[in-house]
Formats: sequence, structure tokens, C-alpha cells
Amino acid sequence: MNVKQEVKKAKKGDHEAFIRLVLEIKLKMYGLAFSILGRDEDCADAIQKTILKAYKSLHTLRKPEFFNTWIFRILINECHQVLRNKKRLVPVDNLDEIDKPRPPTDYDAVDIRDAVEQLEEQQQIVIQLFYFQDMPLLAVAELLGITENAVKGRLFRARRQLLQILGDTPERKVAHESK
Repeated sequence: MNVKQEVKKAKKGDHEAFIRLVLEIKLKMYGLAFSILGRDEDCADAIQKTILKAYKSLHTLRKPEFFNTWIFRILINECHQVLRNKKRLVPVDNLDEIDKPRPPTDYDAVDIRDAVEQLEEQQQIVIQLFYFQDMPLLAVAELLGITENAVKGRLFRARRQLLQILGDTPERKVAHESK
């Protein structure tokens, strides 16, 4: 499929062309959303909002060949909006359990996803794309519209910050330095 031609058709009102474009990348969209959100329901919300926003603002896309990059950027923004909205919500069905202390588990000590959420947004995104989505550096750079060296720099700073968040134990330090 020629993305550039399909986008041009979609911009002229061909709804089927837009559908083909989205269907071509739906699994990648889900994978990215899941790596950020971690829940199917949240992914569905973010993807639905992304598709709607992309459809409504398709006329603003200047370069049709960058459709995928453009729609993934919208998806990343929507995922972060879902996370921001979730932080404002307080569950009320388990109020009696909230005050009960629970014994720590081994998994509490190393929760990578929680640690990644503590990073700055730019660092979170490169970690999620590079490690959780297993995207190559060049693909991450293209998606974010930055250079490959900028991606490497963000990854370096993010890994350094993660070491601080998780605690710089000798085992982690050796594992980090060997990569």
C-alpha cells in the first residue's frame, strides 16, 4: 500500500482510504498504547480518540508520507492524557482496604513500569518505544521527529534516572554496564 496516495485519497473524502491506512497500522498502535497504558480498556479509549482526532484533522497533515509518524504522535498524546485523567480518579469501592498496610513483595522492589512513569515525558516515550515496543533507534527517531543521536541521549539520561529511582545496586550496575 502506498501511504502517500492513500492519504491523498482520504484528504479528498475517501473514507475507505482512511480506514485502510488505520487498519494497516492497528497492531502497532495497540502495541504502543499497551506499552504506555498497560490495560486493554485504556488502550481502546486512547486508540478510538486518536482515530477520531486524526480523521477530523487529516486536512492539517502537510506531508502525506508522514501519516504514520503523525498518527503515532497523536496516540502518544492521547495515552498520556488517559494517564493524567486516571491520576485524578480515586477508587471508592475499596475504601476499607486503602488504609490497610500490605506486606511488601519481591515485585514491589522492582516495578519498572512505575519507575518509567516517574521519568520526564520525553524519556518515558523513548524507553517505551525502544524497550517495550522493541523499535530500532532510527524508527524511534523518525516517529518523534528527532535525530538518532537525540534518541540515544534521551535513552542514556532515562537509564541513568531509572538507576537512581530503582536504586543503584551492584547487580543492576553490572547489568546496566554490560549492555
